[in-house]
Amino acid sequence: MAGLRERLSFWQTALLGGLALGTIFGLVEGFSLFSLAFTRDLGITRGEASSMYSVYLLCSALSAPLAGRFVDRYGPGRVVPAGFVVVGMGLGMASRATALWHFYLLYALVLATATTVLIVAAQVMVSNSYPTAFRGRALGLAYACVGLGNFVLFNLLGQIISAYGWRTAYLVAGMIAVVVALAFLLLHRRLPTPVRTDAPDEAPARTVGIGVVLACPVFWFLFIAAVAASVLDFVVFQHLAPFLVTSGYSVASAGFVLSIASLGYIAGQLTAGAASDRWGRERVGVAAGLAYIVLLVGTAHLPAQWLVAVLSAGLGLVIGGVIGARSAGTGDMFAGPVLGRVSGLVQVGSALGAAAGTWLGGIAFDLTGGYGLMFGIASVAALVWCTTFVAAAPRRGHRLNVATATGA
Repeated sequence: MAGLRERLSFWQTALLGGLALGTIFGLVEGFSLFSLAFTRDLGITRGEASSMYSVYLLCSALSAPLAGRFVDRYGPGRVVPAGFVVVGMGLGMASRATALWHFYLLYALVLATATTVLIVAAQVMVSNSYPTAFRGRALGLAYACVGLGNFVLFNLLGQIISAYGWRTAYLVAGMIAVVVALAFLLLHRRLPTPVRTDAPDEAPARTVGIGVVLACPVFWFLFIAAVAASVLDFVVFQHLAPFLVTSGYSVASAGFVLSIASLGYIAGQLTAGAASDRWGRERVGVAAGLAYIVLLVGTAHLPAQWLVAVLSAGLGLVIGGVIGARSAGTGDMFAGPVLGRVSGLVQVGSALGAAAGTWLGGIAFDLTGGYGLMFGIASVAALVWCTTFVAAAPRRGHRLNVATATGA
């Protein structure tokens, strides 16, 4: 029993980071379910809704560097509860929207910065609390909670939208954000003091400036990999549901299939985290990227409904592997006091990829009446991910830290 308590205590920080990540991703990535409903009510096209969400993601990208500095200065314990309160207010106000510009205002000016701060803060909190040997598993556990949050919130919000409408669902989403803010505030105070056990040659630089990081070619390979990884992520979690609804599924059924993909994401994060700790970030990331192409092509051909659910679970699995490898690789390469700013810059790439994936999907549908073009673009993005992530070489991350610390 004592051993179990020790293990739970060791992973407590990862689980708390997972609470933040699972909630915020479940709320913001559920936009595809909301947009299917409010586009009908307000007379908005899918392309217009996707463009609005892309602007939100671009604003997230613009705010990411400042978000990283904010997290480095004030710490996750303060910024996460505040961020969730802002998100709760924004979602609550979205329930009163009556025109497209209302959504632009709320998503771009209110939700974008708060969401970015939450993602960066949770990732930094987990990355800086664990040594390299455990970082993949810790981040895998935290990001597995994204899949759990998506599974719970997609089902809940999808059912509320079907039964009571999107306005009520937005109100419920806002209340969930405020409750999580209070829970995080209470639980963070009970966290044990993090103990890092990195070997001397893995110790992060203490005085390295962000300019030194930007001068490293490996950072830009990681940045491009983050762009590609988010395209893979958002093609599935933003366009799979509309694709299925267009193909004859109900909104509730599409939400269920999306939640199955979220369960696969949980498994992907848990298995990929442990696997990348053992076999390397690059091997796991590349295997996941190649599998993504195969599964996406299979899903695009719309086999029987049960097989669509299986393929969707597989897509969630490999996306979990891609995101897990990217997050752990970032921590391997830039752990320490500068990680918040680096994570903010990497988040810029993630937001740009997410914006591209969201916008292109909506525009491709308006132009072609389907999602085949978008699925082809996603397959190319998977190859870009594989190439640039290998070039970033997270396995040599500790050498980079030594080089920057010594000015080499």
